[in-house]
Amino acid sequence: MNDGIGAVDTLESTGTYESHDEGSGDAPEQHSSETFGVTCPECGGSIRVHEGEKSIKCQYCGSALYITRPMGVRGFYLPPKISAGKARLEALHYLGEKTNGRVKARHASILDIQLINIPFWRMNGRLVGWVCGEKVTRRQVEVLTPSAHGVKTNYKTVEERTPFSRLVFKHVDWSTPACSMRHLGLQGISLRARSLDWDKFDHDLKKKVNIALPMKPRKIAEKNGFKYLSSLTTPSGSIVRASRFRIFDNDFSLYYYPIYMMRYRHRGIIYSITVDGNDGKVIRGNYPKRKHVDFRSMFYVPAAAAIMAFTWAPLIAISLAALYIFDTFHTGAFIPPLRWMKGRLETWFGGEL
Repeated sequence: MNDGIGAVDTLESTGTYESHDEGSGDAPEQHSSETFGVTCPECGGSIRVHEGEKSIKCQYCGSALYITRPMGVRGFYLPPKISAGKARLEALHYLGEKTNGRVKARHASILDIQLINIPFWRMNGRLVGWVCGEKVTRRQVEVLTPSAHGVKTNYKTVEERTPFSRLVFKHVDWSTPACSMRHLGLQGISLRARSLDWDKFDHDLKKKVNIALPMKPRKIAEKNGFKYLSSLTTPSGSIVRASRFRIFDNDFSLYYYPIYMMRYRHRGIIYSITVDGNDGKVIRGNYPKRKHVDFRSMFYVPAAAAIMAFTWAPLIAISLAALYIFDTFHTGAFIPPLRWMKGRLETWFGGEL
């Protein structure tokens, strides 16, 4: 929550007008009010501004904002090219491939599949600047050391530092998710943003499609992007003494990319698979993995039991009783002996009984 006053730039006209018809003498005069879409610089939320307004309050974070000029963050939206049914088939095909046909559609109970438009911050412009420092190289050299048996050869690492300086003129195209999406698997859309046909983002889309609100503020995204792009100009293994960079013709925009997310249940466990809404490829998916049997346990545990049985039979019962008491105190709850024995055998042998 930010109680200070920030500056916000209007984005684009949505072409929405409100007017009253002229009627009798007591009817109000005809007037029009144009609305603009803007993005909050503090939280990234999309809000509306009516023509003539100079200050507004963000309905998401409560920041007081001041309208400075009619240029700001543009928004773009990519309509999905595949349907939810196609995304479901791709997810089930992926599930069958990853499990070698062990888990098919009849084994997975589909809970839901929904289209989510994920926001991305994108920085596009020209990075200009300079950097200077020392490039560090390390190499192994032979050192001859006299000893009682003659000359002994040793090796040591020698560090060499070479001064360097360079001017940087680089076109940049960088993007980062504007919300937390570790479970989705999509990290950036810079390459895709160049070749796809995007539509201008209309704020009325929030009522029609599922739009994820940006959670990463613009200022933080710009700072992270500038830091990352500046690091690319530095040679690896070098020490930077001084640098200065600036981005010209910076186009910082918000892109909404379509992703299908399917959840399914298998043996009481819920898994998820995300499918690209543009090309239909699976981005990331969770699937039940086969438990591997530990063959070493299949040998060592029976061998140890056989040795104990031949030495002193009551020792087995005493050991099992002591282990059962330990597990009961460790879990803090009563465990039926048969269920405890089944769980222990599954742990020892690494498989399901």
